Amino acid sequence: VHHYFAHQHTQLSAFPDTGCAQYVVNDELMRFFDHCPKFLTDIEQNDTAMHQVDAFKEGPEMRKVLEKIASALHIPVSDMNADLIQVAFFTCSFELAIKNENSPWCSLFEEEDGKVLEYLNDLKQYWKRGYGYDINSRSSCGIFQYIFKNLEQAVSESNSSQPISSPVILQFGHAETLQPLLALLGLFKDKEPLNANNFVRQAQRKFRSGRIVPYAANLLFVLYRCDTASTPEEKYQIQLLLNEKLLPFPHSEKNVCSYQELKEQYSTILQSCHFKAECELPLSNKTAPHEL
Repeated sequence: VHHYFAHQHTQLSAFPDTGCAQYVVNDELMRFFDHCPKFLTDIEQNDTAMHQVDAFKEGPEMRKVLEKIASALHIPVSDMNADLIQVAFFTCSFELAIKNENSPWCSLFEEEDGKVLEYLNDLKQYWKRGYGYDINSRSSCGIFQYIFKNLEQAVSESNSSQPISSPVILQFGHAETLQPLLALLGLFKDKEPLNANNFVRQAQRKFRSGRIVPYAANLLFVLYRCDTASTPEEKYQIQLLLNEKLLPFPHSEKNVCSYQELKEQYSTILQSCHFKAECELPLSNKTAPHEL
C-alpha cells in the first residue's frame, strides 16, 4: 500500500462527504515491472539474472541447513533442496503472521537457520527488485515522476493561494512496486552489494526486505507549508514515512528536508529518468521483422 500525502493542515472535516469516489486502475504506473520490456527481458525472463541466488542455494550455509532438516525428517539429504526448505520456512512464517499459529514446520528451524533463509530471500529481492541491476530501480521512474508532479502542483497551488486540488493522493500496489522505488530513492543501500559469498559480512546489512516491505507496507510523502520560514526555499518541507515510521533522507540522515533541497538532490533522476526510455530494449534485442 502506498500513500502520498500532498499538504499539511488539511482537516478531515474540510472534505465534503462525497461518498466513494471512482477509482482508476493504472497498471503501467503501479505495476510498471509488467510493462517494462527491458526488465522483463534482462531480469524476469533471464535464467542467469539470479545467479547469486542460485549460488547461495548451493553454498555452505544453505548446505548446513539442508543437512540439519534432512536429519530431523529422517530422509536422505539428496531428497532435499533449497526450494523445498524455503516452502517449509514460508509455511511456518505465513501461518505465524496470518493466523498467529505456531506451525509444526517451525519446529524444524532454529534462529540461525532463519537468518540463512532470510538472507536467501533478501538476495532474491536485492537482485530482482533492488540494487542488483539498474533497471530494477529505473523501471520505477514513472511513479517517481508522478509523485514529484503532484508535490509540485500542491506547492504551485499553495503559492497562488488556491485550494489544494489533491490534498491526499492514494495509490495501492505491492511490495514489487515499493522496493524498486525505495532503491531509486537511494534508501537502505549497503556499501557492499549482497552476494552469495558475503553472508557473514552482511549480518548488519540495511537491506532487509522483511523489515522494509512487510505486510501492508506503505510509503508516505508529507508536504508541509511553513509560513514562519526565514527564506522562500524553506517554506515547504518534506518528511518521508515508511510503515508509519519517520525515514531519514539518505543524503542527510535527517528526518526533514526542504522541498527545494529534495528536488536538487534528485535533480538528475527528475531530468533523466523516464519510464519509456529506461524500459526500451536496444535495437539488437528487438525481434527483426519478417522478410516477405
